[in-house]
Amino acid sequence: MKPIHAGAISLFLAAASGAATLARSPETPAPPLTCGGDEPYWHLKLGIDGKARFSDGDGETLISPFTMQPSRNTTLIAGVTFGPKADIRAVIGHETCSATASDEDKPLTISIWYKGGLLSGCCQPDN
Repeated sequence: MKPIHAGAISLFLAAASGAATLARSPETPAPPLTCGGDEPYWHLKLGIDGKARFSDGDGETLISPFTMQPSRNTTLIAGVTFGPKADIRAVIGHETCSATASDEDKPLTISIWYKGGLLSGCCQPDN
């Protein structure tokens, strides 16, 4: 068996530590978040107070508690349930999004199942 030189160990450690700094895993989406989409122009705010404030773009608005469930197998998405009977469901994911009238890309996507249809849009963390 040949001895391992200190230089080889240093090179290995430097390469390993460099790779670790480049491979950053996004965190699970968490409130507070502001989300929205176009046609209809709907809006959803998930507050740190545990309340979802939703406007469907057709004149209906609601405020209700929400629950957020991180995915069991990835840090990239989370599920949200809200509404009067916890019957509105959404999935928020880490993916650049430009599905709104704004020229600015948002860091998260959202899909909401609402009244038998699907609304899609973008989210961003509140500052």
